[in-house]
Amino acid sequence: MTANRCEMKISGKTAAVILVTVIFAQSVGTGVAATGNTDPLALYGDEIVFDVRRKGENVGTHTVRFDRKGRALFVESRFELAIKILFIPVYSFSYLSTARWRDDTIEFLDVDVDDNGERFYLKAWREEGTTEIRSSNGQGRISGQIFPTNHWNADVLRASEVLNTLTGKMNNVRIEARGQEYVPTEGGDVKAMRYAYTGELETEVWYDQEDRWVKMRFVGKDGVSIDYVCRKCQGPNAESIKK
Repeated sequence: MTANRCEMKISGKTAAVILVTVIFAQSVGTGVAATGNTDPLALYGDEIVFDVRRKGENVGTHTVRFDRKGRALFVESRFELAIKILFIPVYSFSYLSTARWRDDTIEFLDVDVDDNGERFYLKAWREEGTTEIRSSNGQGRISGQIFPTNHWNADVLRASEVLNTLTGKMNNVRIEARGQEYVPTEGGDVKAMRYAYTGELETEVWYDQEDRWVKMRFVGKDGVSIDYVCRKCQGPNAESIKK
């Protein structure tokens, strides 16, 4: 990954950790409409949960929760990370976003970030086909559809630009399929396609054959990989996989 690095200085030395870039972004459609077939409650149930690991140790969690009220779909994404050295907390990061969807379109987005005490906010709302953006770094306006890369909606794979919700800035990306692999889930190993993001954001994301988000990996500035390991990502299908 090449963007959104958070650095911690400890006893004169810098321990760098890249915090999620694409995870905390919203992809902006580029003429490709959503399929309209993505029902997260059918795919995942009411939530997705990942353990976040660094050097084989759990350092955080990422949870996405879904709630439908009439035609409106509410999506909450929460990320919590804590780094310790010799059992002493040296760095913390928290991220919370809430979004309201209707008819496969985001109507409202609210993001709040606490980066080791430094706060950042972003708000976005849709008016007549245009999304207004307000954040700690300024304001802007985006035409066209936006899709979340939290990454439950696989429609994001067709995007070529993302609005990073940690910075409020536009990033160009290219997303390519890199082959199928077996990925561990709460229901057992599932076959999944690995996709690589390159460009101004770099990461790898895996989707199973039902287009469920099941894994993610990116590399920190210090060369250490950060892995998302599925704790709960198969929804109602989990028990049938075990059988």
